[in-house]
This record gives sequence, C-alpha cells and structure tokens, in this order.
Amino acid sequence: MYNIFCKDNNLGKSISGCFTGGEEKIEIEKYKINDFLKEIGNKKLQDFKNVLVFPDNFLTNKDKIKNKFILSFSENDIITTHNIMGFIGISDVNLTIGSRFDKDEDNQFFLQYMLQKVFALNLLNLQTTAGKENLWDFLLFYIFPYYLNKAFKQGVFKKYVRRQYNNSNVKGTIDVARHIRQNIPFMGKVAYNTREYSYDNPLSQLIRHTIEFIEATRFRNALSQNTETIDNLRLLKQLTPSYSSRERQKVVLQNLSAVRHPYFTEYEPLRKICLQILKYQGLAFRKSSERVYGVLFDGAWLWEEYLNVVFKEQNLGFTHPENNTGREKIYLFDKNEYDNKKGNKIMYPDFYRQNEIVIDAKYKHLERNNSEEVPGDYYQVITYMYRLKSSTGILLYPTTSQNNCETKFKMHKDSLGGNGSSFIKYGLAIPQNKEKFVQFNLKISESEEKLTKDLRNFNKKLETNKT
Repeated sequence: MYNIFCKDNNLGKSISGCFTGGEEKIEIEKYKINDFLKEIGNKKLQDFKNVLVFPDNFLTNKDKIKNKFILSFSENDIITTHNIMGFIGISDVNLTIGSRFDKDEDNQFFLQYMLQKVFALNLLNLQTTAGKENLWDFLLFYIFPYYLNKAFKQGVFKKYVRRQYNNSNVKGTIDVARHIRQNIPFMGKVAYNTREYSYDNPLSQLIRHTIEFIEATRFRNALSQNTETIDNLRLLKQLTPSYSSRERQKVVLQNLSAVRHPYFTEYEPLRKICLQILKYQGLAFRKSSERVYGVLFDGAWLWEEYLNVVFKEQNLGFTHPENNTGREKIYLFDKNEYDNKKGNKIMYPDFYRQNEIVIDAKYKHLERNNSEEVPGDYYQVITYMYRLKSSTGILLYPTTSQNNCETKFKMHKDSLGGNGSSFIKYGLAIPQNKEKFVQFNLKISESEEKLTKDLRNFNKKLETNKT
C-alpha cells in the first residue's frame, strides 16, 4: 500500500515531499505512483463517477466545483493541490488531502471538527479520532445516517417491482412453466407474476443491507446517534420483509444505475454511499475493484456550512441563501422589469441580515503576512453591501494566529453610508498546538464564542449609529 499526503492549496510540492513511505520506497515504485497521479491529476471532479463529492449538488453549485481539479500534476513530478480535501484511491495507491489550516497529517483536527459540525457527528465519543488509518472509513459510516435522514424527509422510496406468487388469489399473468413445475398435481394454487408499487424494492433493499452491514461493524454506534435515525431504521426494516443477507451481491448489482426521479432527489447520494460501504467495506487503505474510489469535499463549501451551523447554534439570525434550491436568492436589478434573459443577476451572499450586515465566508489566508486575497474579494462584499443596504461588510476567514484577528476599514466618506459604514476582515483562530482532539474542541469553541460576541457588538454599534 502506497500513501500520499498533501495539504490543500499547497502551491506545488514534489512527490517525495508528499509520499509517506520514504525516499527509498518511492524510487522503487515511482512508476506506479506516477500512473496514479496521471489518472486523477488535471481532471475535473465531474469526471469521477464513483467518488463521493460534497456538496452532493456540485453539478449546480454556485462555485462551479464540478470544473475544479482534485490536483494538478506536472511532468517534473510536482503535485499542486487546490480547494479540494478528502481521500481518493486507485488499487493500492491512496492520496489524502488535508486542510492547510491543520498542523500536520496526524493532527487533522480542523477538518474533523468542521465535518463534525456540518454532519452532526459526535467525534468525541470515538476512541480513535484523527488516525489516518480510519478517519475516512469513520466518516463514510457516520455520514450514512445524515443522508438516510435527509432522504427519508422526502418519504420512503417507492417503485414498481415484479413479484412472483403461487397461491389461489390470482392477480397477474399466469406463469405456465412455473405452474406446471410447482403445482402438479393441482392443489388449488396457481403460479403467476405481477407488478406492484412497493416500498420493498431494490433501492430499499440496498439501504437495508447497508444498515445490517454497519450493525455488524465497530461503527454500529453511528446508527444510534439520535431518535430520528433510530425511527427511520425501524421503519425501513418493517418495509423490507423480503430481506436476506445471502442476496447482498445481487442487490448491489441491481443498484449500479443512478437514481433518476423528479421527486426522490436525495436518494442518489444515499445510493452512492451505500455502494461505497458494501462494495469497499470502507474507503481508506483498502483495495477496490473499482477504478477510482473515495470521498472529497470542497473546502469553501465545508467552511461556509460550518459557519452556518455555528451561527444557528448561537441564534444570530442570519439568512443563508441556498443556490441549489433558489431559497433566499436576491436580484441585483429590479426583477419586475428584468428577468435572467434580460440581464438580471441572481446573487447568493453567504450570510446576511437586511439593512445590517453581510458576511462573505472565504476559505483562504487573508492575514497581512500570508494573504491569498484578490481585489474581487472586496468588490464582491461591497456589491452585496450596496444591494442589501448593509452598513457592515465582513470577510470571514480561518487563521492560524493564536487569537481571532480583526482589521477594520471605514468606508470613504463620499460612499453610500459614508463613514458610518465599515468593511471588516475577520479571522477565526484555528488552534495549532493541541495534541488531542478534545483540547482542540475546547479551544476552537472559545474562538467561536469570541466571534459570536463580536458579531453581536457590530450589530449594537449599528443600532447606536442609527439613533
């Protein structure tokens, strides 16, 4: 097994700088690693059909991550990573991409913490937290209930299935060959086939097999994290009476095609997760019959969704538009006069409170001494401020500084709102020197509390200025 570790947005590193097996080993197996990197390098996310990608609506995501590369690979053996984090493998070569805001490969606490928040996981109860041998296996099993519950909110999947019966209550087409085989001499029964609109179908069976598989592993606690999951598991088991553990391979083969249904849209990502679990028995550090397998996250999406959870927990009252559903979208121009075809622009600010504050979440270094900012970062927030009549615009980013940092700019006196308006770059401190995940958890909670307090203070200053 050959393991490669990189951080996201690494600006280019040699293979030897990322390979965890030592210089000697990489020289021996360099051809195999090069083949692996050529297979996944310089290719768009949408090209990898068997890889789980988050957000799962990435084909319509506002940041157009479907066109992003997992990594770029040059002929001089330089690996350049971008905003994608996660795990991907082919056969016995595996690549892990961690967060550049984490300390190192063995302490991927920030990535873990964001995943814990976004997917409502309880990592503190897991005995092994950041070990590279099980992080991605653990994640795969623990996000299964998240997507199960998400799918069940649309209702239990139902479709037409073909059934075979042999009884006296004939409701379909008589199966002559089977009738002769089973009912001679005639005892009152008739063999027949029928189609039924049923909850007990191949997809429901796939989910049931996944549940039974997880219950037999050390990750069984993933299925008892909350009452919603427990209730949904109980319901599914009641609706799949034909379940048989011996038919697992048959069920997997029946579910290789994507779920295309205009209403049950949440079942496709669930189907993919089920197949990953059943076919690979976990992702990380295992050989697979599939060409490429893995789970990947867009860093910008994960950072934004993490902040959304924090703001909701603190009841800060921010609106968080969703581009995949169109919820809370805003128009730049008058929507009564201009539609999209006439040049109107739909905008999705990350977070805002009308007439008060607008926040743009940036998963990048924006500190003065290590800045990745571009002028567009400023222009975007100022456009949002103008459209929403907001007196405060904030670029909110993670920082490796010991404490939260704030850089405040007063808007030009001749601009809309004058000196009463502010542009703020705010860095949320990500702990760097914690040896255990519990310690990291406590420290970053302090950063979140400070952020919450500062956001409330910004609001108080706004109210004071208005009076």
